[in-house]
Amino acid sequence: MYCPPDGWDESFWTSIGLEDLLENNFSKIGSKTSAPGSPLGDGLTQEAAAELGLNPGTAVGSSLIDAHAGGLGMIGADVKGFNLPCEDQPITSRLAMICGTSTCHMAISQQPLFVPGVWGPYLSSMVPDMWLNEGGQSATGRLLDHVVKSHAAYPQLQEQVQRR
Repeated sequence: MYCPPDGWDESFWTSIGLEDLLENNFSKIGSKTSAPGSPLGDGLTQEAAAELGLNPGTAVGSSLIDAHAGGLGMIGADVKGFNLPCEDQPITSRLAMICGTSTCHMAISQQPLFVPGVWGPYLSSMVPDMWLNEGGQSATGRLLDHVVKSHAAYPQLQEQVQRR
């Protein structure tokens, strides 16, 4: 879980009945933040390395939410040489749409942008020292299922799958 740089708002957790998360300096959910991909500790412990079949001390980096990882790949992609209109534009001019069970529209900026109905801005949650804004559609996966299953060729393709 992401801990804001200024720390958790204790009144929030209390207002939703989760004051037990305040105990021991938020030990259940963490009280430190790390930039995405930054090294954590001294790498894998002896125990973790043994369980994973890796060497102790193998580097471990802080993780990203799946949509943020996809957004980072899309927004940070090198598009030079593909003759795209955005080839010479800064990464702050891009919008990533990360699709799965939902679709998350993501954009980064150098300054915070407050947009009604859009989540954020969140500082350094995807790209260090940049602000992230997100919006989304929660039913994308179900919508794609509907489109595929309502296609005229779907029954025939299902028959082919069953025969194989």
